[in-house]
Amino acid sequence: MKEFQRFDRIGTTPHRSYYIPFAPDDVIRTKHGIIDRTSSSRFTLLDGVWQIKQHDHVEDFDVNEKLGEDIPVPACVQMHGYDQIQYLNTRYPFPVMFPHLPYENPCWHYRRTFNIKKQAGERYYINFEGVDSAFYLYINGSFKGYSQISHATSEFDITELAVNGENTIDILVLKWCISTYLECQDKFRFSGIYRSVYMLTRPENHITDYKIETKIDGNNGVLKFINESPVDIELTLEGKTVTAKANDSVSVILSDVKLWTAETPNLYTLTLTSNGEKIIENIGFREITIDGKVFKVNGEAVKLKGVNRHDFHCETAATVSLEDLARDVHLMKELNVNAVRTSHYPNAPEFYIICDTYGLYVMDEADLE
Repeated sequence: MKEFQRFDRIGTTPHRSYYIPFAPDDVIRTKHGIIDRTSSSRFTLLDGVWQIKQHDHVEDFDVNEKLGEDIPVPACVQMHGYDQIQYLNTRYPFPVMFPHLPYENPCWHYRRTFNIKKQAGERYYINFEGVDSAFYLYINGSFKGYSQISHATSEFDITELAVNGENTIDILVLKWCISTYLECQDKFRFSGIYRSVYMLTRPENHITDYKIETKIDGNNGVLKFINESPVDIELTLEGKTVTAKANDSVSVILSDVKLWTAETPNLYTLTLTSNGEKIIENIGFREITIDGKVFKVNGEAVKLKGVNRHDFHCETAATVSLEDLARDVHLMKELNVNAVRTSHYPNAPEFYIICDTYGLYVMDEADLE
């Protein structure tokens, strides 16, 4: 097992935009001002109590071993009696031997069971929104894949390994991997499955990815939808319905569009439907330019009054709930902050939706230092 000394990911689906599919008849609820993804019948949250066992290095791992302790997921292991809390800025946490890692590399074996009502014509995906720093995935004792990039979503199609009824998921999380050389950010260092885990149940032929671009043309807003999926997608926006053919693009024009700014976060609801799924996107129309040294939004000069922000809570460390994200945004708005920098990595996906909803300019950083 030397995958952790290479940059490859194994068995993951291609990176895609963040979205949660719903069934056509789902009643969509909201929570903290944004769509509550748990109201989707195609979404199964796997957060909760998992079993765990710590090892000093990867070679001690046995997928069939007994695990005697429990830990909440999501959580940072250092907040539950494992390993130790460490803060570093410019120094590495181990001797530099690129691309090698120390033999003594703490790792944690996680396990839980979950149920699937397996049906023909459906596919099943496991999504991890954040695991630090890398992990191996096993479904029902069989190896499915390996992933890294601590602050990026990792998605696996587990259809072939899943069974009808009870399934077992085993995960080996490593404290360090080759990506640690790139993710040496100025912050407290934590490990574990620290963001949510969930399963998506989807049709055999479904939306895979898309891109949305907006621009302003006089008083009109122009939405360009780029379909990067192998299926046709029907788009509905403000009563207008068009179809984006597979791997093609289409545009929709809105007259007298209300523009998005941090002070007036006007959003329009775009509904995507295809093969028994619907996806809801809230779209804003705004244009950012730099005129000499003047930053402008929709042609108006804007002064950024921003803050640097970590995904952090004093009791749960790098694990933050939706309530924590909403509280941070509300606090920033109350203090007249209008911009946020996600130092030094992508934040939890729902954070950006909250910023769209309440009005914050976001400078999003990559998981790279």
